[in-house]
Amino acid sequence: MSKKKSVILLVIYTLVIAALCFICTVSFSYGTDNLYTFSSVMRMMEKDADLGLAYGANAEAGAYLGGGYSAVYYPEGVISAKEYADNIEGMSEDEAAEYAADYVRYPDESGSVYLEKGIACDENGAMTDSFREAFSSALATVTARYAGLRVDGARVEAVGDYAIGVFLPAMMDGEYTAISLFAYTGELDVRSGSDEASATSIFTIRPNQTIRDYVQRVTSRTGGDTAYVEFVFTDAGREALATATAGAADTAVTLYFFVGDTSVLSLSVSEVYDQNTLYISGSYTAETANTVAVLFSTALDGTEEDLTLTPADAYFHTALYGGSALIMLYVAFGVFFVAMMAFFFIRYRRLGFVHLYTYLLFLFAMILCGWSIPFLYLSVETFLAFLLTSVLLCVSNAVTFESARREYALGKTMATCVKTGYKKCFWKLFDAHIVVAVIGFLVYAIALTSLQTAGFVLGLGAAFSGIATLAVNRFGWAVMMGTSKRQGAFCNFKREETEDE
Repeated sequence: MSKKKSVILLVIYTLVIAALCFICTVSFSYGTDNLYTFSSVMRMMEKDADLGLAYGANAEAGAYLGGGYSAVYYPEGVISAKEYADNIEGMSEDEAAEYAADYVRYPDESGSVYLEKGIACDENGAMTDSFREAFSSALATVTARYAGLRVDGARVEAVGDYAIGVFLPAMMDGEYTAISLFAYTGELDVRSGSDEASATSIFTIRPNQTIRDYVQRVTSRTGGDTAYVEFVFTDAGREALATATAGAADTAVTLYFFVGDTSVLSLSVSEVYDQNTLYISGSYTAETANTVAVLFSTALDGTEEDLTLTPADAYFHTALYGGSALIMLYVAFGVFFVAMMAFFFIRYRRLGFVHLYTYLLFLFAMILCGWSIPFLYLSVETFLAFLLTSVLLCVSNAVTFESARREYALGKTMATCVKTGYKKCFWKLFDAHIVVAVIGFLVYAIALTSLQTAGFVLGLGAAFSGIATLAVNRFGWAVMMGTSKRQGAFCNFKREETEDE
């Protein structure tokens, strides 16, 4: 490879590494009052509640020391076995028999929930396709809401095919508020009246229209110490709002903001309001205002057919590993990284850059997978699995370097010794990576909870390590070595007969 070509490829290679480093690790706020945030992949990666330390968007405001709140949303037609037992306990024999006839235990007699016939299942106890579709839609809506919070560690998962499990880390101002509000389903509506029960919609939605023809978007905004929920109306929405508040100067008009059949907030208006933007403040913090805005924003696409959700009691989980676990993981990785690079640069001099670039690509690939694969998250177990595959990559690269070093000592050209060195150790390294990957994926297939996730990380890391060692590392070696005239000195390789080529 010519020197010019090597330099061009090295510049491109370096720019790719720099871009991935920025995307994966750099976060910053921007815009008026730092309203917007660019979140790195590491920041968005879910973190296990057993890890402690304040981290993420709210690290400055609160001291999240691990743990958090979890709850389960039960859709209409599904109740827990405990609720079923509590309901039937106080009934007479005939009432209990009639009540029991309406429910079927799911998925079998040992199941933890009951399905109501005609709503969630048919008369034979089989879950209906319409319920499955409605449940899938509700799961997508709830997932979008929790993602809209932009809180590190927030999680949503399907509990079987009949309920939704949610988790929020104990680093927010209102975890219970979010858990309660995000169970509301249905379409956004703005109503006016003397009370919630008699309030009527201010919009006249025709058959070919939706609420989006009147409300463009709902967001939150913070100015100074005050947080707002911001409604942006279309021209048609502004006219409807002006009409509804026309008599507010004489008699105050109360606006009620509904999601489905539930009133979420109310606003008393004492004058006609004829603007496209409506700001609603109160006792909101930036987080709670964002929670309400996310609820209303997702309700813009809600319908009357949305599945009704009922949240069970929220439970608090403490951090298993204490308040400094997360920072200790970062420190452990820092120590490993420094020791790794010290060895490679002392032993192989500038050839250490080849390993550095290879390892960084491996690292960023693992980070991107940890963020993009839904069931992966940062925990002690997954970190140890990642560290093990990092050691595997380091050992493999050292083996290839040493194999080439021995060939170079025999007097062969650098190109020949690299090719021969890789050839001699290829199948040993290939087999080692296959074995580790198979073990990891087998653990993923048969283990439970955190061990399952760690097993998948081990298998994935072994696969990436094999690709990095046998392909990426060799490419990087060829590119960087092409920029040096004294290739033996570049790699810190020596011959018995001559010092260099």
